Amino acid sequence: MRFFHMPIPSTSALQALVMLSRTGSITGTAEALAVTQSAISHKLKALEDQLGFPLMRREGRGVRLTERARHYVAEISPALDVLTRASQTLALSGSLTLNVASGFAASWLAPRIGGFLAKHPGVALRINTPRGYGDLGGRRNDLYVSFLLPEEVPAGSTKLMDVGFFPVAAPSMIGGQMLADGNAVARLPLLHLDNRQDWQRWVSAVGGEQDPNPGVVFQDLQIMEMAAKAGQGVSLGDHLTSKAAMERGELMQAHPFELPSPRAYWLVHGNAPPSESAQAFEAWMLAEL
Repeated sequence: MRFFHMPIPSTSALQALVMLSRTGSITGTAEALAVTQSAISHKLKALEDQLGFPLMRREGRGVRLTERARHYVAEISPALDVLTRASQTLALSGSLTLNVASGFAASWLAPRIGGFLAKHPGVALRINTPRGYGDLGGRRNDLYVSFLLPEEVPAGSTKLMDVGFFPVAAPSMIGGQMLADGNAVARLPLLHLDNRQDWQRWVSAVGGEQDPNPGVVFQDLQIMEMAAKAGQGVSLGDHLTSKAAMERGELMQAHPFELPSPRAYWLVHGNAPPSESAQAFEAWMLAEL
């Protein structure tokens, strides 16, 4: 007899399916597993494609597993319980200190950190933020997520993502419509982060003849974003730090041009050899990105 070999699905996808069978909703499953709803939907769709049969159907405001999916859950649940118990006996412990750029920490890490702690509850986690761009502080912490220029990146670091800047403003400030004229943007009250160089580069790149409005210079990204949401001016945002505010309608893109930043987010190791906790966090983060 010949058997068809199918690769074993990822345990995170299987856990999502089992949790869905208990909660009956994507929202409840995401909350229980401390991940986003889109992450759950993506995992379930990939699992459905791999298994080759439908997993759920809509029922009112929730979802219900198909009969075949319910049988599948009944088969895999005991195995997942065994894996969970075995993993708990090898649970990580000790401290882990991260140094994370404030924009990345607030926009990406903070909404997801519960997912790491759910997997490794024994890890005592501390998250610091640097004083400024490129500040690795002697690399005394375990891991860094830093916004670095190419010449600032230590050997052995891992690039996480590139960034492009574009103007963002409260919809009421620009009449709810994107502006086509770069000079028109430059004439608005501009909000700056740390210095005025990014706005100068943006205006120059769009061929603007208007000198960037002097505007207010902020040292904190979140405070600058609050000012922009309150209609106090136009700031330069990006798809990471501005995403949530744009999805809520608090900010909108004010001009179509996106200026690539010379900096990028990098994962940098501290000076000490990486601990098991640091290795686990690195693996978790790279899988989530």
